[in-house]
Amino acid sequence: MDILAWLWWGVASVLAIAWSLVWFLLGGWVSTIAQIAVLVGIIFFYKYGWQRAPAEIAARVSTFGRFVWNWMRQRETGVMGAPRVDVREVVRTVRVKEAGDINVSSLLNVLVFLGVALLVVF
Repeated sequence: MDILAWLWWGVASVLAIAWSLVWFLLGGWVSTIAQIAVLVGIIFFYKYGWQRAPAEIAARVSTFGRFVWNWMRQRETGVMGAPRVDVREVVRTVRVKEAGDINVSSLLNVLVFLGVALLVVF
């Protein structure tokens, strides 16, 4: 009977450690999601008022829930058996640099040289 107590203690200890680890990992996500929900709720209550905010939150949550559900249900189409189409990207020059154009880096270089020249003069 003593061996059963030791076995039960060992199994319970391993399960307790596993549960503590799972609770630790989930607790961080749950508290983060709860904090985000509270902030979103405060923003909605401030924006829409206390009477309209719950309906707006419910509408947005249901829309987001449908998006997530459809995203999880979708299938990858065309992965198996479809011929692969090579797509070529055409890079075109929209505008060439004209004489007199200056970029920020060149302007900063000129300003540094002017600053050094002023330090030398004074």
